[in-house]
Amino acid sequence: MTSMRGALTLAREVKTRRLSAETVVRAVLADIAARDKAFNACAAVMADDALAEALRVDAALAAGRDPGPLAGVPFLAKANFDVAGYVTLAGSPARASLPPAAADAFAVAQLRRAGAVLIGTTHMDELACGATGENPHFGAVHLPHDTTRMTGGSSSGSAAAVAAGFVPLALGSDTNGSIRAPAALCGVWGVKPTNGRLSRGGCVPYANTLDVVGGFANHVDDLAMLYNVMQGYDATDRSHAREPVTRIGEDAASRPRHPMRVGVLTGYFETFADANARRAVRRAAACFDAVTDVAIDAETIERVRDAAMIVSNVEVAAAHEALLAGHAAQCSPRLRTRLLAGSLSPAIWYGRALAWREQWQALIGALFDWFDVLLAPATPYAAPRFGTAHVDVGGVAMAPAKTLGMLTQPISFAGLPVVTAPVFDAGELPLGVQLIAAPWREDHCFAAARRIEGQRQAHFPAYGCVNGTPSAPA
Repeated sequence: MTSMRGALTLAREVKTRRLSAETVVRAVLADIAARDKAFNACAAVMADDALAEALRVDAALAAGRDPGPLAGVPFLAKANFDVAGYVTLAGSPARASLPPAAADAFAVAQLRRAGAVLIGTTHMDELACGATGENPHFGAVHLPHDTTRMTGGSSSGSAAAVAAGFVPLALGSDTNGSIRAPAALCGVWGVKPTNGRLSRGGCVPYANTLDVVGGFANHVDDLAMLYNVMQGYDATDRSHAREPVTRIGEDAASRPRHPMRVGVLTGYFETFADANARRAVRRAAACFDAVTDVAIDAETIERVRDAAMIVSNVEVAAAHEALLAGHAAQCSPRLRTRLLAGSLSPAIWYGRALAWREQWQALIGALFDWFDVLLAPATPYAAPRFGTAHVDVGGVAMAPAKTLGMLTQPISFAGLPVVTAPVFDAGELPLGVQLIAAPWREDHCFAAARRIEGQRQAHFPAYGCVNGTPSAPA
């Protein structure tokens, strides 16, 4: 299966003409057609456009031109990214009457400029308002390792597509954990950059002050290339910071000191994680020489999460006010409740939540005077089965929808960069560990990720799996 080659390996083979981009894309399209019925990862497959793009890559190579560092590499984008000529549904039929996008989202355009070939879009929670990957309109995305289980959300289809081996790269977005939770449950690498690092241009908003774009891969170097390619200033995105472009692997001066100073977040982050999730963190921590536990109490994090939910609800309601007013009947009851709750929240709550965010940013930010990277579980437990009403978390029975993001949301609220590492034993369900760094220090996240991958503590399946049984390559 050509798509199971790493992105960089695949690009080299296309550039050296060992493979044509057309051959790669045809194989990916056939693989999705044959196997995605089990997973429901893909929302729209843009076969004709993808083949035309692949032919342009091949023509450029035949003419002696370099199509870019991702020449011929297939990728998928979450359904909240604009694709020129297509309506951006973002998991909601309420958006079906909108006109097609006039241009690609900035991230999609950057990948295409680098020679990558867009295969299509992936399923997601409705308007990204969800944590399980279950969409009431378009169905649930199923975990490739065990299709009786959920993937987490809201970037569910993108994570599942990479885990299933359809593509080596996929785009996602993250507000409260929407890249990190699916990456963890699907057993792939994920990156959530610093808030403002990458342009969100052309991406349907959820919470304006919390949204970031990022993506998924099966290898750290592939994830780093995805992150590198997505950089570049976008004047149309007012949230996009004017920070210097820092390409991972190209700036030796930005590498962290050795040994890396690593803190393991405990307290709340241990109390609300099961034994397997805690063990995954300790396995990751064992890759480093200087490791210290850092306890953060549950009361502090509960205040953080309350504030984050207020900000999320108010901002998603503001972003989709017109949709709620004109297309409420096409929204699920759960989404309508969420939007109404945000609309009716008192302004004083929102102001206090923003003030508490500043205090939380200062509190957790001070830890980076002592540490290069902080480690924490990405989810409290592995993927629950569909229909699971409650999971025991820290001695409390809570619904998966309310708990899958409880370890990622506090980190998002501080705006910190994170790489999620797939750390679990072969034969077990996937789990993930958050590698968290100070703002603008994605290089530290990637340095830690390379250390973990280099010591073979990261694991991902050789092929997509169904109910624990590896699928044969197409």
